[in-house]
Amino acid sequence: MADYMEFLGALVNKARDAVESSGVKEVYQQGADRAKAYSRIARLTLSMNSQADELKKVYTEIGKLYFEQNREKPEGVFVPLFAQAEALMNDVKAKDQEVRELKDALSTEKDIEVEISEEIDDFDAVVDATENEGKGGEQ
Repeated sequence: MADYMEFLGALVNKARDAVESSGVKEVYQQGADRAKAYSRIARLTLSMNSQADELKKVYTEIGKLYFEQNREKPEGVFVPLFAQAEALMNDVKAKDQEVRELKDALSTEKDIEVEISEEIDDFDAVVDATENEGKGGEQ
C-alpha cells in the first residue's frame, strides 16, 4: 500500500509540474487569446453588418428625398434613373388599382346558394362503408 501511495504522490507531482511548466501555460494562453480574438471578430462583424444595413436605409432615404425634390427636373446621369423610377411607380399604381377593383368585385358578388334535392336514405351506412373501404376492411 505504501508503494501505491508513493506512486500516486509521484504521479500527482509530475502532473503538477507539467501543468505549471511554461509549455502548457503557453499553449493554454495561446488558446485563450485565440478564443478572445474570434469572439471579438464575431461581435465586430455583427456590428458592421448592422451598421451597413442602417447605412443602406440612410442612402435610400437620401435617394427618396433627392428624387422628390428633383422629380420635375432631373439632370445628367439621373435622367434615366428618374424615368425608370417613374415607370416602376406607374406600374405599381396600375397593379394596385387592379387589386382594388378585384376586391370590390368580390365584395359585391352575391353568395351562391346550392340546393341538394337528392336524399340519401341511410347516410351513416354510406359513410361507414366508405371508411371501411378506405381502411381495406369489409363493407
